[in-house]
Amino acid sequence: MIEDVYDPLELYRSRFRDRFAALAREKFEELTRKSGIDVGANRSLAGEIAKLQSEADSARSRRNRLGCLAVIGFAVAAVMFAIALTAGDSAETAPLILYYAGTAAGTVLGFSMIPLYGTAARHLSKLQARISGKKNAAWRQMEPLNRLYAWDIPVRLIEETVPGLDFDPCFTASRLDSLRSRYGWDDSFNDGKSVIFAQSGVVNGNPFVFCHYLEMEWGEETYEGTKEISWTEWETDSDGKRRPVRKFETLRAYVTKPIPVYAERKLLVYGSDAAPNLSFSREPSGLTGKEGEFWAGVRKKWRLSRLKAYSRNLDDDSNFTLMANHEFETWFHAKDRNNEVEFRLLFTPVAQRRLLELMKDASTGYGDDFAFVKLNKINVLASKHLDEGTIDTDPARFRNWSYDAAAAFFIDFNTRYFKDVYFSLAPLLSIPSYLHAAGDADAGKPASRDASPSSWEYESIANYHGEDKFKHPECVTRSLLKTRAAHGGAGETTVAVTAHGYRGEDRVDFECVYGGDGKLHEVPVRWIEYIPVERTSAICVSADAAPDDSFMRRASMSKECVSRRSVRSFIQ
Repeated sequence: MIEDVYDPLELYRSRFRDRFAALAREKFEELTRKSGIDVGANRSLAGEIAKLQSEADSARSRRNRLGCLAVIGFAVAAVMFAIALTAGDSAETAPLILYYAGTAAGTVLGFSMIPLYGTAARHLSKLQARISGKKNAAWRQMEPLNRLYAWDIPVRLIEETVPGLDFDPCFTASRLDSLRSRYGWDDSFNDGKSVIFAQSGVVNGNPFVFCHYLEMEWGEETYEGTKEISWTEWETDSDGKRRPVRKFETLRAYVTKPIPVYAERKLLVYGSDAAPNLSFSREPSGLTGKEGEFWAGVRKKWRLSRLKAYSRNLDDDSNFTLMANHEFETWFHAKDRNNEVEFRLLFTPVAQRRLLELMKDASTGYGDDFAFVKLNKINVLASKHLDEGTIDTDPARFRNWSYDAAAAFFIDFNTRYFKDVYFSLAPLLSIPSYLHAAGDADAGKPASRDASPSSWEYESIANYHGEDKFKHPECVTRSLLKTRAAHGGAGETTVAVTAHGYRGEDRVDFECVYGGDGKLHEVPVRWIEYIPVERTSAICVSADAAPDDSFMRRASMSKECVSRRSVRSFIQ
């Protein structure tokens, strides 16, 4: 039980932040020692590269200046020559001489810059070649270290920092089944979505999963069409004579048509037996960091007055009753709750106080930037900082040719990763009932490395290969990848990957528009109709710690073989 994480904000300030930073530094030093790389040699080489890069920047600036001078010279020559030709014999002798002199000067300047530009370009090219060669040498120096980065390093550092928090090697089928059967997770969530990455685990035996997904929703796009029209009108001139005048007008028409809109989002799903009959939702209050501001005070009073009125309203089916802690009610604002008794049991005075501290904080964490939806035993949280952050721990991001740059990035990324994950969980960690409600004894254990992946994990594996590997050849949009385990055996599974996308068909609508001639005209508006297309491919997946020789042999022969955490896969 995580008995010491009832005050997540204060514990992050006083213990977890510094502890994690120290562990991250120690981990990088450990990797450095294990790799056996020569740090001094890499720093020396990096210094040479930095010096050459500075010289290259100067050479690039000189080349660009010379190129601009050449262009200016030829432009001046062309303009002066054109003026001289236009002036012809009618021009006076002195200006004409000046024009031709300008033409000659511009030409001389342009041609004189050409060899200088060529010399500068060759010098820059040599510098770039030297930089490339030295970077290749630096990459070779760093290769032993770059090979040691692993998917699970960030989450293992978090486990060492926060007691009772454990992460799975991958999001397993048993973890997903537990969310379904014990906590009531509804798989309809996945409709119209494709999982890009999923990181699951347990908090005191209660399962959670961070999900990064791609979704498609229908939006609208407005297309414009134009048509040129003309007509003749008779006008009376100043002499009183009537004469025909030709009029012109550009008619414009618009049509609005559906278009698929894609967006990537992230959220946290948490299963708990606490308050099993309670459902509610809340959105960020927008009050963080605005304490003492006039309009923030007005907004809080207005929200509280609305809550009081809602609480007094006996004409609807709501059982909402305002709690004594009006400040918490104003900030949390979960007025659609369906069970007042369980709401009070869940949000005890301690939970209210901790959540208020968390939502008001504008310096240590992210304040009140989270939406919170509870549906009986399922809790879903989404936040701005999670959407803007990264939950994918791909080790490729840590690889670098510079030791010092790699060290700085390793510390910065892991520190930000820990902060994003921790403060996504913080609203739950602030509620003692969520930590007291222990989950299923078996399902609450971290998954083993050879456990069968879930459908979410299969989707994330397919997306790691890349949408373009599976998309329909006529698809002009992004593709949602959906998977289905076809069959398995000998520690491997064949997974069918279906890419759902849209092809575009050109269409034309004719819209009637009145013109200045008093007539109705049909204006063509071209638009695109999006028609569904799909294509199914297959990947072979193995989650075993040591896949059999047959799998490894076939994987080595495939050009599309990847390893993602504890799972290996290749496209058949």
